[in-house]
Amino acid sequence: MINFKCPKNNNRIKSALAVISILLSAVMLCSCNFGLDSILGNKPTESVQTTAESSTEPKHEREVETSYSYDNLSSDKLRELYKKIDEYAEIAADEYFTIDAPLSTKQLEETVEAYKNDHPEVFWLKSDFEYIDNDDSTSLYLCYSVQPDNSDPDRLKKAKEKFNKTVDKIIDGAPKNATDYELELYVNDYLVENCVYDKDAAESEELVGHENDAYGALVDKKAVCEGYSRAFQLLCNRLGVDCISISGSGDGESHAWNNVKLDGEWYEVDVTWNDTDGDTEFPIYDYFNLPSDKFSESHSTSPLYSEISSSEYVNSDYYYNIFAPVCTGTKYYYYSYSCVTVDDIDDSEEVTNAIAQAAKDGEKYLDFVIDESLDFNSTADEIIYNGYLAQWIADANLANWYNPNLNEECYLYRNEEFNVITLILEYI
Repeated sequence: MINFKCPKNNNRIKSALAVISILLSAVMLCSCNFGLDSILGNKPTESVQTTAESSTEPKHEREVETSYSYDNLSSDKLRELYKKIDEYAEIAADEYFTIDAPLSTKQLEETVEAYKNDHPEVFWLKSDFEYIDNDDSTSLYLCYSVQPDNSDPDRLKKAKEKFNKTVDKIIDGAPKNATDYELELYVNDYLVENCVYDKDAAESEELVGHENDAYGALVDKKAVCEGYSRAFQLLCNRLGVDCISISGSGDGESHAWNNVKLDGEWYEVDVTWNDTDGDTEFPIYDYFNLPSDKFSESHSTSPLYSEISSSEYVNSDYYYNIFAPVCTGTKYYYYSYSCVTVDDIDDSEEVTNAIAQAAKDGEKYLDFVIDESLDFNSTADEIIYNGYLAQWIADANLANWYNPNLNEECYLYRNEEFNVITLILEYI
């Protein structure tokens, strides 16, 4: 069995986020110092405030669909096997069990992965398994990362208790009466702030701990992409947000991420690639709620098990998907939903109000987007070097009656790949 050991591509982050390095003219209303040293540091824990209306009921009290893989298994016999896996995996049974049908390796892998995809809380179940072909039946032996043994018969019980206590604490910290989008954003931000990418595990040929599961991301607080994905799915589901894990490749490497369903439409989310691991003092949301056409520029979703032949399966070295929806949603893409879009630099009211509100809220940064109808680099240069940004900050200070008062020296990041400029807010 192949485990997700994809290396994290921080070079993508560094190339996408270019630091402006030219000092603005002193005749402007504010001057901007630009330098990498002032940008590096801990990321803020606050997320950007959204303009979405809040729900009138706690979303985590609403049931969500968590059986997408089970519902899309290719036969009733595999659904029968799925239920047997549930029975044996729950107690980490150290024994074979038998299904009254001859099943191929492909069918067994499909069913084990289906169960794991629907049950990220069963963190101890591994993708590895053993089986015996009995001609007219199949005996399956599941493998676990945590299993009771003679030296510690309560080992799994204690791990479950620690895991559940951690999950409950995270759920209790979620915003109340929030929209699905706000809850999803909370989960993304929690993982970015509290989990680090496990580079050593990614470079290892073997699983050395919980790097591929939700326990690693939430309890050990270190994981590779599959661990991020499982944890994100689990927390979203617990908060009432439909979410599944997806396998495929990112920049040509084996990778795992998520699909989220909001208002009946699916979106692509890659929390692993949203996590800069401290390379910036602010979070990035480049891969938060993208439609498939934009996401596919860097990611490739694996085919479904039902779409491949037995020979293709035998010659492959990666996982397939049981269910992978086409993500067509665009409304809740972070940079268009939560950020101001500048389509006319001479019409500054909206961006000035956004800067003023961010200052009132004590935010440490503000993202705004250059509309695709404008050339990003020339528009950014115009905003920065011809005094527009200086005027916007001055107008925001005036709107707040200089309480709080934004420093007239500021730092910027420009992200050409996603048409985003990030303003680092400093206060006097």
